[in-house]
Amino acid sequence: MGELAKKAFLTYHPCLIILDLMLPKLSGEEYCKWVREQERNEVSIIMLSAKVRTEDKINGLKLGADDYLTKPFDGTSQYGFIKRTIN
Repeated sequence: MGELAKKAFLTYHPCLIILDLMLPKLSGEEYCKWVREQERNEVSIIMLSAKVRTEDKINGLKLGADDYLTKPFDGTSQYGFIKRTIN
């Protein structure tokens, strides 16, 4: 899964990634770090996670996430996060 995500990033050059941290084979944290190491790192990243501890949120932001959304969430809050992140 991680290699497919990397290939998709390099192929499609997204402006926004909503990244679940619980990915198979490659953690979301590792993927976020990889994205930020790329030359085209102007993409916004919203981390989506069941990890709700303050330390987890801080770590996600330190890795390069623009925002951190915890599960469960409602569509309205997700929309607000996305709008705020890409503006």
